[in-house]
Amino acid sequence: MVLPIVTIALAIGIFVVDTTTDLEIAAAVLYVAVVLMSVRFLEKRGVILVSLGCMLLTILSGLLTPAEINQTGLINTGISFLVLGLTAYLSLKIESARNMAKALVEANQLRDALIGSVSHELRTPLASILGGASILSEMPTVVKDQHLTSLVKGIRDEAMRLNSDIQNLLDAARITSQGLQSRRDWTDPTDIIAAAVQRISPRYPNHGIVLDLSRNLPLVHVDPVLVEQAFGQIVANAAKYSPPASTIQIVAKVENRQLVISITDEGVGLTFDEKGRFAERFFRGQRHIGKIAGSGLGMWIANTFIMSSGGKLEALSPGEGKGTTIQIVFPISPHIDDEETVTQEE
Repeated sequence: MVLPIVTIALAIGIFVVDTTTDLEIAAAVLYVAVVLMSVRFLEKRGVILVSLGCMLLTILSGLLTPAEINQTGLINTGISFLVLGLTAYLSLKIESARNMAKALVEANQLRDALIGSVSHELRTPLASILGGASILSEMPTVVKDQHLTSLVKGIRDEAMRLNSDIQNLLDAARITSQGLQSRRDWTDPTDIIAAAVQRISPRYPNHGIVLDLSRNLPLVHVDPVLVEQAFGQIVANAAKYSPPASTIQIVAKVENRQLVISITDEGVGLTFDEKGRFAERFFRGQRHIGKIAGSGLGMWIANTFIMSSGGKLEALSPGEGKGTTIQIVFPISPHIDDEETVTQEE
C-alpha cells in the first residue's frame, strides 16, 4: 500500500514543481521513473492508468504554464507522450517475459521432481517383473515350449527397454534439478568400454559388436561411472537405429594427443539437420517419430555425461541410410611423453 501512495505523491509533486516554478526540470524523464515504479507492483491495467495519468498531468502542466504554449512546448509535450507510451509498453513486455520465464522455471522444476518421484516408484515393480521373467525363462516347462519361450522373452525385452527409459528419466531429472557432480579418477578406457559392452550387449543379441582397441591406451581423468553410462547409451542408440543383423564397430585409439573412441553402425544415418541437433534435449528426427520408440533424451544425457568429464561428442554420417559414427574425444594428460603416444598409436 505504501508504494502506490508514494508513486501518486511523486507524480503530483512533479506536476506541481513543473507548473508553479521556473525550474527547468526534465518532467518527462521523471514521469518515466513513475511509470517504471508502477510496473513493480501494479498489474497491466494499473500501469496503463498510471501512464495515462502522467500524460494528463503533462497536458495540464502545459496549459497552466503560458510560457509553454508555443511550438517548443508542443514539441516537448509530444515527445513526453511518446516516451511515456513507449516506456509503459516496453516495461509491460519485459515484465511479461520475466513472469513467463519464472513460470517456465517453476514448471520445469515441478516436472523434473515429478519425473524423478514417479521413476523411483516404478523401479521396484519393474525389478520384480525383470526378476520373474528371468526365472520363468529358465524353467523346464518354458524352455520346452517355443511359444512360452517367445512370450517370456518379449516380457523381459520390454521390461529391459522400460527400465532403460526410466533410467534416462532419472538421469535427466538429476542433471536439471541437482546439477551434475562429476567424480573424476584416472581410469583405463578399455575397462569402461568392456563394462559398457557387457551391460548393453544382452539387450541386442542379434547385433555383432566388434572391438578394435589399440594396445596400452593411456589413462584418462574422467568419471568412470558417468562415462560408462554415456558409452552404453551411445551403443544402445546405435543398435536401436540399425538393422538387427548389422555390426556395430567400436574403435579406440590415440590421435593428435587425444583419446578417440568411435562407435560406428550400419543404420539409418543422419540428415544434415539431425547431425547438428542430435545432442539436443528431447530432439528426435521427424522421420523416426511413430516408427522407432524413444524419448529424445539418450544422446543429450550421453553428451552431458561426456562433457562433465572434460570430453566432447561428435556425430559423423555420410547421409541418410549410410550409417552413423559417434566419436567420444578426451584430452590426454600432457605428462604422457611423445614416444609413449607413438607406441600406443602403433
